[in-house]
Order: sequence, then C-alpha cells, then structure tokens
Amino acid sequence: MTASEQRLALALGAVVVLGGAFLGLTKLKGWKERVDIHSIEVETRRLEADDLLSQKDFWNQRFTWLTEKQPVFTRRGEVDGRFLEQLEASASSHGVNLEQIQPREPSERPGLVSSTFTIRARGDWESMNRWLHDQQQPEAYISIPTLVMTPNDEDTSQVVVNMNIQKWFRLPPL
Repeated sequence: MTASEQRLALALGAVVVLGGAFLGLTKLKGWKERVDIHSIEVETRRLEADDLLSQKDFWNQRFTWLTEKQPVFTRRGEVDGRFLEQLEASASSHGVNLEQIQPREPSERPGLVSSTFTIRARGDWESMNRWLHDQQQPEAYISIPTLVMTPNDEDTSQVVVNMNIQKWFRLPPL
C-alpha cells in the first residue's frame, strides 16, 4: 500500500470513527433527555403522593362524615318525591312560587346518583336569592349546575329563575 493510500485509509477510518462517535453521542444525548424527563415526572409523582399522604387523616374524616350524613339512594320514585316536597316547602317558606317543575334524567358519578329537576320559579329578588342560598348548604347535598335569572316582564319587582337543580344521594353498598 502506498503512502497516499495509507493516508486515504486513515482519513476514511477517522471519518467512520468520528461519524460513529457523533451518531452515538446524539443517541446518548436523546436517551439522557428522556431519562431526565422521566426522572422529573417520577419526582413530581413522589411529591404529590407525599402531599396526599400528609392529608390522609383529613380526607378520611371527610369520607366518614359523608358516609354518616349523606342520604342513601333507595328507589327513584321515593327519592324524587321527597326532594320535590323539600323544594316546594322551602320555596313556599321563602315566598317563592314554583311555576313549572319537570323531572329530568338523573346524573351519575362513581358511588353517587342525583335526583334532578328543571324548575321555573318566580319571586322577588331578595326572597329568590335567600331561597337559592338556603338550597345550597353543604348538609343539603343540593347543587344547581345551571341557572338563569331574568327580570319578570309582567312585574318588574320580581325575577324569574330557570334552573336545573340536583340532590345527590350515595349509592348503597353492594
């Protein structure tokens, strides 16, 4: 092999080694970035788990309170009837007139089911707000996912409320 061929072979070998090193380092850099991202995710999960574990007693107390206080779902007709009576009695005690009451399909969440109504109510602004506030006390388990309050066209001293109202019940254990 001549000197120029040796130099050419040496240059070709150097290019192959340097190219391989470049490709290897590029792959190694990508792998390191993925490992770093995964490490950050694991550390974040560990911190979240530690935080949740520190709140364990608080959430256990809430769970115990809910299982003791939240009403249990029995039968659809019975639950809807009691909720409707509760709404009518509460509305009349606040001077609110329930003009239209329409039962709706219940909403469900894991371990919970709701009794749901669409209601059109009429009353003066102050009475209506007191009634709505009283409906949403924590021990009532009532939520109002949608509500539209508009002035009454016929009597401007009153407002008309169209809303969906739900009372949540705990499903009995299987």
